[in-house]
Amino acid sequence: MNEDTKIKCTYCGALVDNTEEVCPQCSAPLKPAKPAKQQAKLLAPTAIASMVLGILSINFSSLIIPGFILSAIGKRKAYEGYDAIAANPNTYTGECMLNAGRITSKVGLILSIVMIPFWILYIVIIAIGISEGF
Repeated sequence: MNEDTKIKCTYCGALVDNTEEVCPQCSAPLKPAKPAKQQAKLLAPTAIASMVLGILSINFSSLIIPGFILSAIGKRKAYEGYDAIAANPNTYTGECMLNAGRITSKVGLILSIVMIPFWILYIVIIAIGISEGF
């Protein structure tokens, strides 16, 4: 063995060939054990859907009914994602995206509710204009 290819055992101090896995003197491992691979977590199945539906509910809130429908579906998808994470916490992640979907869905719902009086006022003004001959 060449001196350049030897390493010193950290346990007993013996000079050992650097291709060895364990020290022949004390049987201590010479190379650090490879850490177990941490499995990457998957995004919750409905995280993206809840966020997209929440954003769409805001965009369509001025039309009231589409805003209600999109916000209801977006909120439901967010809770399905929370359930998936609760059932498999080591598999799924994406709470922030689910929160964003839930919040934007609520905003879309609130905006849809706020638009109801505006549409009523608009219809009343149009009806008055038609009856007055404008």
